Amino acid sequence: MTTPSAARRRLPALAFDIGLAALLGVLASGTTVGAAVDHDPGPLAFTLIAVTAAFLAVRRHWPEVALAGSITSLYVYLYLGLPEGPIYMLPAVAVFFYAFARPLKTVLTVIGALFAVNTAFQTFVLGDIPDLWVNASITSVWLGIAAAGGRIVREARHARAREREAERERYRADERVEMAREIHDVVGHSLAVVSMNAGVALHMLEKRGQSAPPEVLENLQAIRDASTRALQDLRATLAPLRQGRHPDLRPTGAIADIPSLVESVRTGGLDVAYEVGGDPALVPANLAATAYRVVQESLTNVIRHAEASRAAVRIDCGATEIRILVEDDGRGGPIDLDRVGQGLTGMMERVLTSGGHFSAAPGRGGGFAVKADMPYTTA
Repeated sequence: MTTPSAARRRLPALAFDIGLAALLGVLASGTTVGAAVDHDPGPLAFTLIAVTAAFLAVRRHWPEVALAGSITSLYVYLYLGLPEGPIYMLPAVAVFFYAFARPLKTVLTVIGALFAVNTAFQTFVLGDIPDLWVNASITSVWLGIAAAGGRIVREARHARAREREAERERYRADERVEMAREIHDVVGHSLAVVSMNAGVALHMLEKRGQSAPPEVLENLQAIRDASTRALQDLRATLAPLRQGRHPDLRPTGAIADIPSLVESVRTGGLDVAYEVGGDPALVPANLAATAYRVVQESLTNVIRHAEASRAAVRIDCGATEIRILVEDDGRGGPIDLDRVGQGLTGMMERVLTSGGHFSAAPGRGGGFAVKADMPYTTA
């Protein structure tokens, strides 16, 4: 269905096409009068010129109709023995716009067919020049110049479009670099302060010889380790956007990093069981990074929302796919689609982008379960 705004945009283009067709018709009619010095072309000639020009008004939306209609009108005009010359310009314009609008393979096929038809028509129907090769040469020049012009204009326009897109991409790249710097400066500073404060607290407790509950020491250590690891991950993730300023850092996590992640969650007080099956070396690096992020975000959600006492992480690295399952014994319940956070959305987007399947729903025996399956090949 055409919207009113789309219709308004089409009106100027339609008016331009009609105006161009009318102008070309007037030019062809005027030059025909000038060329026919011996006799008056007559109303039939001008009628056919007008019909031929009228087909050019639809060249933008139906180039095939414009081409076929103008060629047919030309042949009727020539068959009736009307003055030749200027009317050839109108089908040439249709050829030009057809070559501009359609793919090269289609254009070559259609132009080849027109070449054969026009050469045969000029030689065997009109017979003004009985030599087949002369007619073939004239036809090739007539069609070739128009078609080549259309292709040149098309390629020039595409080149300008590519240049504009490259400029927009450079602008977006500059924006991403600036955003990466801002994120690194703001979030990175906060994470560094958290890590530093946790380290200072541990150092002061050790220096003063004060006895603190083991839970306090473990949580302070977990805070320092988690903030340090998060700062490293932040730098690694933003490194590509900052034009490779940190090439020594890994871009993302991996399956080998999940045990330390699980251990840090255990230190925080949540009992987490972790099991990995198969050969993690078979998993491509990008899918291994996605698996790490899925486990990381799932455990974060368990800590923040599930009110659980236990969680289990299971990863199966098969020959053709990796399967991830994170379950807990928390309160479960359905997902409120209006309140889904960025974490769950981010997990789903990562998995779907990797060509996998993702689900997050209450578990069969209670609690909540996050599942992700991502295929890959080992070739």
